[in-house]
Amino acid sequence: MASRKGKRNDGEASAAGSVARGLLAAGALIGAAAIANAYIFYKTPPLTSKLPGGEVRYWPTPDGDVFYKKAGDGPPLLLVHSIGAGCSSFEFRFVFESLAAHHTVYALDLLGFGKSDKPPLDYTHETYIQLLSDFAKQVMRVGENGKEADVIATSLSAAYIIAAAQRDPLLFRRLVLICPTGIEELAKPAGTGAAAVRGLFKLPILGASLYNAIASKLGIRGYLARNIYADATKVTDEVVEQYHAAAHQPGGENVLPSFISGYLNVNIAEAFRKVVDLPLIVWGQDAKETPISQAEAFLIANPAAKLEVIEAAGLLPHEEQPEAFLAAVRPFLTTAEDPADSVSGTKTAVSSVQ
Repeated sequence: MASRKGKRNDGEASAAGSVARGLLAAGALIGAAAIANAYIFYKTPPLTSKLPGGEVRYWPTPDGDVFYKKAGDGPPLLLVHSIGAGCSSFEFRFVFESLAAHHTVYALDLLGFGKSDKPPLDYTHETYIQLLSDFAKQVMRVGENGKEADVIATSLSAAYIIAAAQRDPLLFRRLVLICPTGIEELAKPAGTGAAAVRGLFKLPILGASLYNAIASKLGIRGYLARNIYADATKVTDEVVEQYHAAAHQPGGENVLPSFISGYLNVNIAEAFRKVVDLPLIVWGQDAKETPISQAEAFLIANPAAKLEVIEAAGLLPHEEQPEAFLAAVRPFLTTAEDPADSVSGTKTAVSSVQ
């Protein structure tokens, strides 16, 4: 019969063996996850711009180079894409040439997106408000000698344009805001757990794994079909491939932690009331993530704002219904003196919101 000491030693050895096997298994899983994460980024091809024509340019900033395309001749017009995994100036591909027929168009990829550099910063709303202000001044040369630019901005980027326009009224003349993120939603500051959430996504292996799950082709396709597009059949393989490639360029994961944790939000309720540039709000009738009911707060905050509703479109009406979008914004952008008097089909009252 074995002694108690022998039994204890055998039990301790068995427990130690279990712990060792567990650690080895955990290590193997972590190693496999690290390899899988690296492979996803490694196999992603370099991103190419799908904007037709135009000159490819880069603007150097202290934090990295910002990619943009410039095309056309005429009054300056800035195009600013939405914020989210895989977003870029790609969303303007169907209207870029038409807008360039009457304007000098600048379509940029914001820092952290598309073909621009993606430094590991703690991104905040101020990152982009300052970036857009500097781009307008240094690249487009507006704000000098009475020269102003028109601007088309989507979703959360519309808030940054509103803030920049209110801070420096000399930058912009006409604002076209596409499904701008709701005033009430942006009024919420980053919560008490925001730092923890951002820190979680910045963990070397776990954070990358979470990001790759969100920005997988399956995840992107599902998100676009459910939340962004009115017609899910327009979420083609080409669209998914472009978003996926943009999301997995080196450093592509660096903005999402700040976005998810709320650090990119900015309260623009007061700024929108004071903004002197006449705004045209363009909303997709079937927008889901930012429904048209949120337009009411913008119309109340600034009675000078006009609302144009695009049918059979979601959050990106310029993608789903480019001709209807152009028909809505062209009169507004080309009116010489007072665009408020001649925007075709606009609606000025809260009753226009359904």
